[in-house]
Amino acid sequence: MPEIRRTLSFLQAITPDSDLEMLIEYRDHCSSTFLASLTAHPGLGAFTHYAPDAPDRQFSALVKVASLPHSRVLAALSGRLIVAYLTFHLPEADSRWASMPAGQVLELGGIEVAREVRGRGLANRLMTQAFASPDFRTTIVYAQALTWCWDLKGTHMSKAQYREMILQLFRAHGFEAYATDESNIRHDRSNLLLVRVGPDVPPGLLREFRATLIQKREEW
Repeated sequence: MPEIRRTLSFLQAITPDSDLEMLIEYRDHCSSTFLASLTAHPGLGAFTHYAPDAPDRQFSALVKVASLPHSRVLAALSGRLIVAYLTFHLPEADSRWASMPAGQVLELGGIEVAREVRGRGLANRLMTQAFASPDFRTTIVYAQALTWCWDLKGTHMSKAQYREMILQLFRAHGFEAYATDESNIRHDRSNLLLVRVGPDVPPGLLREFRATLIQKREEW
């Protein structure tokens, strides 16, 4: 996938909790070089539980993902500050989907909005931008929604409420919840495997993907 930086033809003015207007620019196909010139918002860090170095660790992860083959990184920016992001990449090497044809099955690896600017549609705007392009028409995209990285404290939500929020966001962009015996998903009954099948996905690829979902049928 070519590393092309695209600036959308619109900017979004939002008002964060500080009541200061913030102008948001959405960028697509961000290269690692471009991302390295930015800074992560201090309100990012759900994947490292908001440890003191969480924004820096997340920033390094974004730069790394952008350098990987078949990856795609979208970012919402306030000036040179990353306030939200969305990433896609190949399945992890130890994943049951790692043997699928390269580039035809991708993982939506992360989507996050900084705590201070949540509730203003940034995640939905990033998802809309990602799936409005033809990139995923012949691709299966899956996401593992795992409770260990949910910001229940910051959102003041229960697991059930957070789960429903995720379902609403992803369903709006063509994802469905799939049953699987994948160990990470089965670790917590609130976890979800969400899958989006592109409109032009070959039937054989879809059959192959579905065949990977349940590997220990005697337990089902």
